[in-house]
Amino acid sequence: MNQPTQIDKYAARVLMVSFFLPMKLQVWALMAACLYFIVRTFSMNQGAPAKQYLRALMIGSPFLLLLIAIPFTPHEYLKQLSSLCQHRVSLLLMPFIFAIISPGFGSLIAGELLYFVYACTVACFAANVGYIYQYLHAVPGYTLSHVAYRTLFHHFTDIHPTYMGMYLCFSISILLLLPGHISRAAIIFKNMLLCCLLAFLLALSPKTPLLALVVILIHYALFNRATLYKYKALLAGLVATLAAAWFFVPFFSQRVKETIQGLSSGSGNTDNSISMRKLIWNMDISLLKEYWLKGVGPGRLYQVLQERYLAYSLTNNLQVEYYDTHSEYFFQWVSFGIAGIVVSGVVLIVQFRKAIMDKDHVYLYLLIILCATFFTETVLSMQRGVIFYAVFTALLFMKSNNKSFSTLHKKGILFTPPDEKSG
Repeated sequence: MNQPTQIDKYAARVLMVSFFLPMKLQVWALMAACLYFIVRTFSMNQGAPAKQYLRALMIGSPFLLLLIAIPFTPHEYLKQLSSLCQHRVSLLLMPFIFAIISPGFGSLIAGELLYFVYACTVACFAANVGYIYQYLHAVPGYTLSHVAYRTLFHHFTDIHPTYMGMYLCFSISILLLLPGHISRAAIIFKNMLLCCLLAFLLALSPKTPLLALVVILIHYALFNRATLYKYKALLAGLVATLAAAWFFVPFFSQRVKETIQGLSSGSGNTDNSISMRKLIWNMDISLLKEYWLKGVGPGRLYQVLQERYLAYSLTNNLQVEYYDTHSEYFFQWVSFGIAGIVVSGVVLIVQFRKAIMDKDHVYLYLLIILCATFFTETVLSMQRGVIFYAVFTALLFMKSNNKSFSTLHKKGILFTPPDEKSG
């Protein structure tokens, strides 16, 4: 690939920032950036080898299950299945887009991941300023509730707190993996940004992204155990941020106490998110016992869940709202039977293998975040989730591992091979 132009970098940055735009604008910005790189690839006569399209088909195979289900779905459920196909089409579309785009341009795009971090920081900062403004102008007696905070945050950013939690966790991972050989001022700025992002994450307190971050930090510490002494300032800053969040950010302590209370109580308490998760889990398990082999069908799943929750409400004299499976794993398994969970598992295992073999820790940490969140959210049924998954898994799976691309944008180096480190 020839030297990248400034326009190439701007297009990559637009792609990164698009995740925080309003949803309709997000799609247009994302498609415009992808179309630009496709045109650039063809203008340089860099066609993709056939194996790239086979790899794209492999990681997009969960969407093929939806297409296969169409002729087997009764007419009355086709509308729901069509809606699912529309929501999840990027699972197949994005891998083919990044198969077409030159691997060199893919690495260039990955080299601009810091702009995802910057956009995430700005979005969270703006949402918190908005909340503080509302609090200062609230009626007397207004309480600092984590429910009200998360609701306003969602309204302000148009991003659900759990999905913003994934974005924050990914942003922290990107910053952790920046190269050590940067200026002292850059290190200070990076550490300050890390502490800010952690504070935003603790304020929202999405449970599974936080658990994913714990796993990531443990892996990061083990991988860098020989040089951990160099990170004393960062560690002190993160610990101080955690302590400050506990004492001065009431939403964090409220979420922790709610979690402890929910773990020790039964299911069905509509005022406690953990109790409701238990109810959802029990409902998913009951469906799985009945449909584990062949599945209920993706088009019929939501009607079956509505019927089950209505029966639960009438039996227990408790008004329970309709929920989906709230787990991507349960969705795949209950919808498609054993084939669904096997295909999804194979796709994730193949990606984990590539990330580990390539020593691409950004990709590895992304997969940890996604796999953790899949336990509690049907991530691929929401635009903010499916595009995040489809774009970044396709980008990192398809991009070139050529060392020359790792220095296209020094601020955005993701992984420096051992021989480069020593040099």
